[in-house]
Amino acid sequence: MTFFNYFFLSLLGLCSFLVISSKNPLHSILSLVSVFLLSSILALSLEAEFLALSFVLVYVGAIAILFLFVVIMLDIKMTDSSFDLKERVFVYFVIFILLVDAQFMFPQLNFDPNLISYTDFTWINWCSEIDNLSNAQLLGQILYTYYFVFFLIAGLILFVALIGSLMLTIKLNKFYKIS
Repeated sequence: MTFFNYFFLSLLGLCSFLVISSKNPLHSILSLVSVFLLSSILALSLEAEFLALSFVLVYVGAIAILFLFVVIMLDIKMTDSSFDLKERVFVYFVIFILLVDAQFMFPQLNFDPNLISYTDFTWINWCSEIDNLSNAQLLGQILYTYYFVFFLIAGLILFVALIGSLMLTIKLNKFYKIS
């Protein structure tokens, strides 16, 4: 692993810690968005483009924004913004136990990059062996050739749902002035 990966992994750990330790729900959601974005950056560094794009589209674009809208609509007022360690001791204890358990479960994992022998691992990138396309290009090729009709039907259903939700939320006045 490079310095790039270690840097983003440490940022990911910090942001995930901020998700559970922040008292302000808005700060927790913003930290959650940064966790998803950092996860997609790490997936891109591992050449998993589809996974990275799905993190951004599904998690950041849908779930985290939905949480953000709920928090904004609830209009939660924060009375005490001080960080109280006593209230979160159980959460920190569980995190500590999980980290110790992970260290005992995987004793062969050593974080010294000089001790890792790259001859032990054989990884073949089958996509580059079969076709010289990236993961996202292969997925697009399959979606737009074999499943084109289903893709169009799904888009039409989503379009009808969008029109239906707009019609349900529009409030029409009884009196219109036509000129």
